[in-house]
Amino acid sequence: MKRQILLSFSLLILIIISQKAKAQDSLKVNAPVDTIIYDDKLSSEGHLYKFPLSPLSQVEYTQFMNNQYATSDVIKKNKLYTKLEVTTIVEKDGSVSKYTVKGTGTEAMKNEIVRILKLLPKNTLGTRDGEAARFRLHQPFEFKYE
Repeated sequence: MKRQILLSFSLLILIIISQKAKAQDSLKVNAPVDTIIYDDKLSSEGHLYKFPLSPLSQVEYTQFMNNQYATSDVIKKNKLYTKLEVTTIVEKDGSVSKYTVKGTGTEAMKNEIVRILKLLPKNTLGTRDGEAARFRLHQPFEFKYE
């Protein structure tokens, strides 16, 4: 009799534990996290891309960058030919989450160009087939001194 009670009690405990585990699993978010990043250098493969853009016009953007270059001590002191490519990850809301700088030039120059780019306003939303998407954008910068 004691064995039957112990066996029944053990079985009841196992059922409770399994039900609790199922309840915890059902609380997990089943929606996959969207980690796909579309690259402006790669083919759209038949999809319609609208890349994130600066809300500034081309003239406003050029004026902004020229003003920043003119007031930057780091850029003024740089007398080397410098060619950089800045890669940014633009999120679905238009904010930039990551800056990566490659190319020639000192670390100070690379840090300065990122500092300047962080001053820009948030980008417009990028879309893939009409839905908000994350994008990797590449932008070249070249500094020549004569």
